[in-house]
Amino acid sequence: MSGEDRRNAFMPQAVLRGADLSKTNFENAILTQSDLLNADLSGANLTNADLARCDLTDADLSGAILVGANFRWARLRGANFRGADLTGVNMQSTDLRFADFRGAKIDPARIDLSGAVGWLQASWDEPVLEALKAKFAK
Repeated sequence: MSGEDRRNAFMPQAVLRGADLSKTNFENAILTQSDLLNADLSGANLTNADLARCDLTDADLSGAILVGANFRWARLRGANFRGADLTGVNMQSTDLRFADFRGAKIDPARIDLSGAVGWLQASWDEPVLEALKAKFAK
């Protein structure tokens, strides 16, 4: 599927474990409850995609466009978000342990980490981490 146009795709509960989905256009796609463990989504467009309850453990999302994506209740443990655009993403109640967000475009005022697990165990750029601590570490 690498590089394919999957805009508006309806693929809930898809099994894409380890798949090469790099540079695929998943804009506005519904991928809820999908198994994307260890998938390569580097450079993919996931603008406004619904990834709620997906397993993205150890997935590569480096350089991906994730503007407005919904990751609520997703498992993002160990995922690579380096260089990704995470503007306005919903990460409520996600598992972020050991995820790597260094170099990602993140607006701390527009990201929702409420209820997220292990976000302090993830890797962040220092200014982003400090802003997130001020917002969520209460």
